[in-house]
Amino acid sequence: MLRQLRLYAKRYPFLVELYRSVHPGLVLSDWWNTYFPKSKKAVLTPLGFRLVSCNYAANRAMQEGTFEVEETEIIRHHLSGADAFVDIGANIGLYTCLARSEGKYAIAVEPQPRNLECLYASFSLNCWTDTEVYPLGLGDRHGLVILYGASGPSASLVAGWAAFSKRHQQIIPLTTLDTLVGNRFDGKKLLIKIDVEGAEYSVLKGAKNTLAMSPRPSWLVEICLNEYHPAGLNPEYSATFDMFWTHGYEVRTADRQNRLVTPTDIRDWIAAKRSNLKTFNYIFTPIGK
Repeated sequence: MLRQLRLYAKRYPFLVELYRSVHPGLVLSDWWNTYFPKSKKAVLTPLGFRLVSCNYAANRAMQEGTFEVEETEIIRHHLSGADAFVDIGANIGLYTCLARSEGKYAIAVEPQPRNLECLYASFSLNCWTDTEVYPLGLGDRHGLVILYGASGPSASLVAGWAAFSKRHQQIIPLTTLDTLVGNRFDGKKLLIKIDVEGAEYSVLKGAKNTLAMSPRPSWLVEICLNEYHPAGLNPEYSATFDMFWTHGYEVRTADRQNRLVTPTDIRDWIAAKRSNLKTFNYIFTPIGK
C-alpha cells in the first residue's frame, strides 16, 4: 500500500507539497502512518527492554537505539544517582522504560492517546505495571487546554508549534508538576525530563516547589530558541533559563561537549536570533551538588 502511495505521490506531486506545507519535515511514510497507522510492533531494544511503537520514523529510531544517543547516555549517567525519574512528555515511553530497566521508580506524563497505547503496552510487556502514568498535560494551572497536532506521534500546547495543523486538536486535562509530585518525594533525589514541544516554561512555572525541594532534582530539558516556534523566536527562552539560575542551578549542554551555558550566552543567542550549539537539550544540576 505504501508503494502505491509513493507512485500516486509521484503522479500528483502537488498533493505532497500541499501536505508538507502543513506538516513540514514529515517523510511520506509518516504521512501515511498519520492517517493509516499500522498495528503496533514490540521490539527488544539494544538497551535491553521491549518497546512498543507505531511505524513512525522517530519511534523506529527509539526501538533501534539510534534516537538521541547522547541524551540517552546523559540520562543513564544521572539515573545512577537518582531515586526516581519523572518523564514529562514521555511519548511512547523510551526514557521511562530506560529508568525502569535501571531499577528506578518512574512516573510518565503523556497526553497523546496514540502514544499512551504504546506506552501501556511496553510497561505491560516488561512487567512494569507499578509505573505511574498520568494521561494529561502539565502547566502553571489546573484546568482544560487544547492539544494541537494530535493526529501524529508529537503534539504541543502551543498553537502552530512546528507547523502542526490546528485542525488536529483535542481537549486534555492540565495540572501542575507541584501537584503531581507534592511532598511524597521529600528526601529523595529526582531526575526530571521535560520535552513538551515549546511549553516548558509553563511547566516550570507550575514547578517552583519542585525546583526548590531538598535535595534539588536534576533536569534534562528541551528548550528551543528559533526552532519550531510559531513566533520565530521563543519569547520565553531567557525566562526559562533564568528560572533555573534563580533556584541555584547550573546549565550545560546535554551532549558530549557538556558545555557550560551562561547568561551572556543566552543574551548573545537571542541578539543573533540563533545559538551556535548543535543541540537544544540542556542538563540542569544544583550548584554545589
